[in-house]
Amino acid sequence: MKKSLFALILIVAAVAGAFAMLNHNKTTRMEALSQRKGVVMEIPVKLHTVQTQNLERKIKITGVLSAKRQVTVLAETAGQVKSVYREVGDVVQPGTILAYVDASVVATQLETARASLLNNQRDLERFQKLAQSGAATQQTVDNLRLAVEAANANVVALHKQVENTTIRSPQKGVVVQRMVEIGSVVGGGAPTFKVADLSDMIMKIGLTEMEIVQIKQGMPATVRIDALGKDFKAVISNVGIAADLSGRYSVEVLIKDPSVEKGELRPDLAGSVSFDLPPMENVLAIPREALVNGVKDPKVYVVEGDNKAKLKRISLELVEGSLAVVRDIGLSVGERIVLTGHQNLYEGAAVRIIQ
Repeated sequence: MKKSLFALILIVAAVAGAFAMLNHNKTTRMEALSQRKGVVMEIPVKLHTVQTQNLERKIKITGVLSAKRQVTVLAETAGQVKSVYREVGDVVQPGTILAYVDASVVATQLETARASLLNNQRDLERFQKLAQSGAATQQTVDNLRLAVEAANANVVALHKQVENTTIRSPQKGVVVQRMVEIGSVVGGGAPTFKVADLSDMIMKIGLTEMEIVQIKQGMPATVRIDALGKDFKAVISNVGIAADLSGRYSVEVLIKDPSVEKGELRPDLAGSVSFDLPPMENVLAIPREALVNGVKDPKVYVVEGDNKAKLKRISLELVEGSLAVVRDIGLSVGERIVLTGHQNLYEGAAVRIIQ
């Protein structure tokens, strides 16, 4: 009995001690919180002072090399390819025979048409003589004259078809692709060869509206070919008038470098075009990393004299590499903007400036 009573007393004492400890800890925490109520959390940031500067501008855009004059030679008549006279890499001139399409059927039709034309001409001569003596009517003569004209037109058309069975190069250059084999059947208008004049090589690029208005034909440029690891002197040879569906204007850059070796450049080599744009003087340019929401909705945090952050929307004129050029409205020279650390900021947040 005495042991049970003693155990009960120990349990009551332990519970009372636990409550006392909890109350003590709670009191300690409340005192600590009351001491921290007056403390302001400062967010560490790096700042950038807005100032004007002269901006040197250089554009670099990737592209693919191509021949300025490249044509796809089409078959002008349908038939089976009987002979191929040129291969990829062969040099050709205007009129060089590339291939020959079977002309046996058309040639037979041409001989028949010529025979028909000759018979019509004989009939016309005979009835003209009969008409002079009154043995034939003028209407018969007129009908035979029309028949001769129709037969002659048929001969001309068939003769053209026979000529078209010979596929010729329309320009000088090099055969860069052959799309037919001996025995293959082609239709009228089917592609057969590609011929490119490699003496003038260009790279086409697309520029934005802000860039296109600052360039002109004849401006110097540099074309770099990645596979060769070389730079070539070039000029802007053609500037597009209208934008494409992506909003960019097509620009042709022509390589004009006396150091180019024969056969060194070829179509479809990848590379890039770079050229200088007119410099911009006394512009407000800030680091791009200071933008809170990127270039689509540009904002920055400005830190005022009380070291409080203020979110400000700005207007950009353009983005050039790691810099963003601000229009006249939005920021002023001497203002301090947050460069890093703005991810944790909010309107009115206190900041601690770090180096």
